[in-house]
Amino acid sequence: MRTESEGQMPAEGDANPRRLYLKEPGWRVAQKTDSEKSYCYMMTPGQDFYHRLLEGEIYFYHGTERLCAACAGRRGLLSHAAKPLREPLDTIDFDAAGPISEFDLKAPDDGGRSS
Repeated sequence: MRTESEGQMPAEGDANPRRLYLKEPGWRVAQKTDSEKSYCYMMTPGQDFYHRLLEGEIYFYHGTERLCAACAGRRGLLSHAAKPLREPLDTIDFDAAGPISEFDLKAPDDGGRSS
């Protein structure tokens, strides 16, 4: 699958090939290995028929729904950006002026020794 916004595809054997991520849980990846007729669940834009999945083609499935790589990309299931491990933490500004803590308000404890 290649769109114009993605730029050049890496050459075969490239040391840094583009990674592909499946964004929605529950979807699985398979290769069509038989000659039995099966069709992609989506129509290609501009066509009024469902296209066949061809022998050897990589496709994505969830239950009985099957999508070729191009249609999975159009549907938004695929991404070239990895999901972040977690949400970034809020930045804490330690130099910001604000209320002082209760510990700064108390005088140091001299342990009952007064002069």
